[in-house]
Amino acid sequence: MTDVRKAPYYRLQKSLFGSELREFKAAKGCIPLDTPKGVSLERPAPGAKQPLSPTPPAAAATVKKAAQRPRPEQVPKSGQTKTRQLLMQLDAEVCENPPIFDLQDVPDAMDKLGWPVSAKLARMWFAGLAHTYDDRPSSEQPLNDRDVTLEWALKFGRVRKKYEGFLAKDIYSERAIGAATEAVKAFVRRAFEDRNSVLSFNTSKFLVDLRKFHVDWQFQKLLISDRDTFDALTLTDLTGSLANFNIYAAIGNVEVATEKYFRYERGSTRYCLNATGRITHIYVYVKDNYSFNGNQYLGHWNKHGIIIAPGSWLTGSRSSKRDSDIDVWVKALHKPVDTRRALFGKFKEPDVYFPVFNDDYNRWREKHQRGGDFMVYSKPLYLKLKKAIDLKLGEICRLEPLNSLA
Repeated sequence: MTDVRKAPYYRLQKSLFGSELREFKAAKGCIPLDTPKGVSLERPAPGAKQPLSPTPPAAAATVKKAAQRPRPEQVPKSGQTKTRQLLMQLDAEVCENPPIFDLQDVPDAMDKLGWPVSAKLARMWFAGLAHTYDDRPSSEQPLNDRDVTLEWALKFGRVRKKYEGFLAKDIYSERAIGAATEAVKAFVRRAFEDRNSVLSFNTSKFLVDLRKFHVDWQFQKLLISDRDTFDALTLTDLTGSLANFNIYAAIGNVEVATEKYFRYERGSTRYCLNATGRITHIYVYVKDNYSFNGNQYLGHWNKHGIIIAPGSWLTGSRSSKRDSDIDVWVKALHKPVDTRRALFGKFKEPDVYFPVFNDDYNRWREKHQRGGDFMVYSKPLYLKLKKAIDLKLGEICRLEPLNSLA
């Protein structure tokens, strides 16, 4: 009897110790579905009464014909029984009317997973006016500095461990000191040319504009990968909200010391400093863009949660996969799947999951003229360094009238 090849998958579920990403394979795997219906984009945007335009024809998946049972001559006579069974299996089961799952159900599913920050950021995106991030980190973008804090991010996975190494070593690297020196010297030069008598400074007054503060004063960054956000190989609220992001160190307080002297040249006098600086305090903060550029796979979702294809960006190479497992997901990644956990029946709403990609969000934005990408900042945290960062600022001069005194 011909049946459908089941695909292994991972499902995030609650356990006695929190949540875990559990693998289901073999007979407990999911069944890919051939269906004309994918993730729905029909629900009106937040605050809107009706969709602004009909769903474009390209938005619906095309039903593919199920693979036919191979003819007897196609099965090798010397093949093993297992090989024959694989050849007799179909790639997907036809399903004309799967349960409806709308893209705007994703935040509700995040809430059910215990991901409140992920849900907040997702709802902010749906509610915002249509806006696409231009992939330029320093460009002006809508900004959210309310929902993510550094303290919260440090609770997950390996983030705190990497952060501690960042503060102990990375901010003292040659590259970091070079970047800090350039920023501090430029500021001291401007202050000296403006004839300010005090050259030491604190950057707290510049925090009113986080984008400009970041551009002007950050000098080192720490990359946090999606894998770093996992707790015991399990997805977390931090994975769902930011995945890959950076923690930045920016200059906070600088003490400047100088040796002053005049440099006499033909027809002019220069008043000069040989300056050094000590960074005694820094600001640290999270920064990331919340956007859907590209066409990244974001997991299979329904109203209750998420399941994930093995070998995807979310599961990486945590366990080796057989060629047959990879092959079935190459064909099934863009298909809804039925986990068929109910004792009776199929295509049940809690069991059917739909693939979600960045492109689904882009099509939703085009349809509803909503969906605003934005930058995420945590409020910068002011820290006193255990060991100050010493800077050699070198010579800084300004023109002086002849016979001028300092």
